Amino acid sequence: MKYIHRAQRASLHTAIPILLATGSLGLMAILWRRRSAPRAEEQLRDRHWNQFTGTSAPPSGEGTQAADDGTGVLVHRRYDVSLPDRAMSRDIVMRLMQLHLTELAPAALANFEKSEGVDSVFRVDDEYEITMLGPWNGKVRVTEMLPDSFTLVTLEGHPEAGHITFSVDDDVEQPGNLRARIESWARARDSLVEVAYGTLGIGKQVQTEVWVTFLQRLSVLAGVTTRPEVHITTENIPQSADSKDRDA
Repeated sequence: MKYIHRAQRASLHTAIPILLATGSLGLMAILWRRRSAPRAEEQLRDRHWNQFTGTSAPPSGEGTQAADDGTGVLVHRRYDVSLPDRAMSRDIVMRLMQLHLTELAPAALANFEKSEGVDSVFRVDDEYEITMLGPWNGKVRVTEMLPDSFTLVTLEGHPEAGHITFSVDDDVEQPGNLRARIESWARARDSLVEVAYGTLGIGKQVQTEVWVTFLQRLSVLAGVTTRPEVHITTENIPQSADSKDRDA
């Protein structure tokens, strides 16, 4: 009986600061929304995401935390913004995303600092420490670089398990423009994070404001004088459905 009481107290000591930090993060995200760029959000249902880029995980390595290592629903999100290509070329916009990663993300919500690698260079195996309010700090690693994209994978201890890809390509819907895109696939790291960070919706709120602000600031760096609308598409894929897809 004493052991059970000690276990319950230990669980409470872990959960209370997490829930308090979660509430504070949620409030910050709501306040931040008032100053962010315009956006249009869509929640996809009934497996419509086949228009997306796919669930294949990027190359991983020691200490990585892939989506398959997480728990609960697989959350697939995509953030898009259309940029007039007269502002800058695709290659230059790609380099802006890479070299200004730490400046484009809003430090008040998610502060990025390079912990492995050279500040003036962006390469595979570079690592970034992400600091958020409370126990949500984590690290990511650059695992893939292509001419028009790069991918970050979460490392052990990050509140999420998954990867996120940043890309720049021609905008097929608005010819003559470029499209900057951020696309992520992730699960909660564990059941406690799933409740506090996922079920309560805090993770979604914070991520939305981080990446909307990121694309807004990128637009300014790229020479766009207006505040372009950021399009956000989300799909929640139950773990059972995702397992069937991988087995098919």
